[in-house]
Amino acid sequence: MTTYVVIGANSLGQSVAQRLVDQAAGPVRLLHASAEQVPEKLAAQVMELTGDLAQETTYQAALQDRPVVFSALTGMDVDLAFEALFDAQYHQQLALTRFVMLSTAGVDHEVTGDLAYPGITDVKEYLNQQRYAAKLVDEAEFPYTILRPVTLTATPATAPQIIAEGAAVPAGRVSRETVATVVVDLLINGGYDYQSLAIC
Repeated sequence: MTTYVVIGANSLGQSVAQRLVDQAAGPVRLLHASAEQVPEKLAAQVMELTGDLAQETTYQAALQDRPVVFSALTGMDVDLAFEALFDAQYHQQLALTRFVMLSTAGVDHEVTGDLAYPGITDVKEYLNQQRYAAKLVDEAEFPYTILRPVTLTATPATAPQIIAEGAAVPAGRVSRETVATVVVDLLINGGYDYQSLAIC
């Protein structure tokens, strides 16, 4: 049976974890920073793990059993979390089945128009950190998909528009629930191996 690991308990991470539970896809581990809160209902349905995401030891228990991993991490310092994660994976010789990374549109200079990055004050540094995190995923040599949504919103899900790497991406907004639908499909069914996809 496939084990799923969701890293980050923000609203998108919680939505993905809940959808995996609802579909009985397999055991779900939800790994997040200690400051993040998980609703009691979801916490009762997953294995909840907490710790400092910039520390290698935080990932050792979560990455057992060749899991399929989704990183819902956003904001600054995702690169530091990924360094710790892949150090744990390498030093413990832990195999991953698949890795899906939430990144952002704009990392490939592909956006036409002005894209908003809520909560980010240094956009240039943020995008550089995202690029480095994606490089770590690529160098880990497990099947992966990087998702680059435009600005996330709390609106209801709509049909996703998926744009391949290298194509222009119009600035705009996309529902977190739309992105969650794409993520869960990739986690359960695979596809788009070694690709970076924009979601509008």
